[in-house]
Amino acid sequence: MTPRQFYYTYPKERVKQVAKQAGTTFANFKQIAVARGAVGRGLAERLCKASDGMISELESLYPERYEKPVNVQQAS
Repeated sequence: MTPRQFYYTYPKERVKQVAKQAGTTFANFKQIAVARGAVGRGLAERLCKASDGMISELESLYPERYEKPVNVQQAS
């Protein structure tokens, strides 16, 4: 699961708990999840551990490989 998928799947309190255990802030985690911010190797590892493996290191580092593209219709 990517950070974005985790953010939209779990309650805010769970996300805050994982962020804190991983040594980052909720605001930073939200930036990573919503705005697709970058994740370093160290944070990817800590997020994996803090989420009990729900967030994988590879999916944190390369979310574009694991998330399905969203179909967005453009205005005509």
